[in-house]
Amino acid sequence: MTKHFIVFCFLHLYFCAIAHSQAREEKYSVIVEYLNAKNTDGLLSIMSDSCRIGNLPPMDHNIAIPEIISKFKKISTFKKIKDSLSVDGDQFVQLEVKYEDNKLGYPTFLFNQDGYLINLGIIKASLKGNPEHALAQVVQLTAKPDTVRIHFQLHNGLIYIPAQLNGRAGYFMFDSGAPVVILRKKYVAPSSINNAVSVDFTGMGGLMEDITWSTGNNLKWGGFQLDDLDAPAAFMNDMELDDRTPIFGLMGYGVLADYQLTFDYAKRELLLERVDASGNLAGAGFEKGKLVSTCAMRMKRHIPIIDMILDDTPYPMGIDCGANANLLKASLAAELEPFIDYEDENVNITGVGGATQNNSSGFLKQARIGTLRLQDMFTVMTDQNIGGGEKHDALPIVGLLGTPFLNQQKTTLNFNKGEISFY
Repeated sequence: MTKHFIVFCFLHLYFCAIAHSQAREEKYSVIVEYLNAKNTDGLLSIMSDSCRIGNLPPMDHNIAIPEIISKFKKISTFKKIKDSLSVDGDQFVQLEVKYEDNKLGYPTFLFNQDGYLINLGIIKASLKGNPEHALAQVVQLTAKPDTVRIHFQLHNGLIYIPAQLNGRAGYFMFDSGAPVVILRKKYVAPSSINNAVSVDFTGMGGLMEDITWSTGNNLKWGGFQLDDLDAPAAFMNDMELDDRTPIFGLMGYGVLADYQLTFDYAKRELLLERVDASGNLAGAGFEKGKLVSTCAMRMKRHIPIIDMILDDTPYPMGIDCGANANLLKASLAAELEPFIDYEDENVNITGVGGATQNNSSGFLKQARIGTLRLQDMFTVMTDQNIGGGEKHDALPIVGLLGTPFLNQQKTTLNFNKGEISFY
């Protein structure tokens, strides 16, 4: 009696599975009928509540479906070209269809075990990654202490800060001239790359190439924990510190939300102090020594801008710790000749978009910021696109002040107050 019962159960399950599969197979034909008839109610009746439409983000089906199928071209013929079952019992079906205009298409349908649609792949949107928004969302959720002291390594005049990326220890190059975190593809798992999302990133030198969108990264630095971070990932030339510690990429201005930043090159430290919207300290601060001078600073996009004075003429300059030389537009060479002691050899400058060759260089003399007289600074004249952007997005600057400027004094940038201080 028991054996007969077991056989009966297996047979019952077998026929149920066949019936269930047939039911799901019939449903993709029904979907085509609903699409051709622009039957919104019919399509909604076979969609699960969590059903996604192609690669679009979650949305209200009652609003989205009528809009989408109103523009959907009628299918003349179709045939199934792929049918597979996942370990979870979900069924993936892909059709080859010919539309009424004789164009071919390849819609996909993903059914759950109950036969309801969990993905209706009839549309594929061109998605654009927003690195600044993605970083801001994660930074907003992280705990923010009043003060943070970060010891950095200085290599070739550039700042490298210790960090952990997805559990691995290494460093990031700290680049206040970049708005976001940019990861090296080498240290991003292929499974985290979303090729459906495109990313455009422009820096000095032009458009950054071979850049993709990575998701779900975990980044720990300076006591901050940034979880589930989506960020651009790019191919970058192999780089590592002298002890072969890996460099994960660039860490930009966007990680500094709610903080003023102090550069102390003498001690190789970055000091972060939490401030309110007006730039006033929100808690404890650091003792920095005697205040030497302050000057107004303005922000454009992610770049702080100050006026460098030469013979009473102001020259608007961006501040960028990711530049190990000061930069000035080559078009100013004749005008600024009295203030530059040129060297005999030319240099190459590498920016985000590539390198430029044979840039003249020398030492900029007699410059001041407000009342603070600056030491002579190594400066390169370049025809790279220092301002970046177009029209109102272009930076109103004629150059960048980098390491040769920042390492002269202990320097504090208060982004919210619009003030630079020297100690």
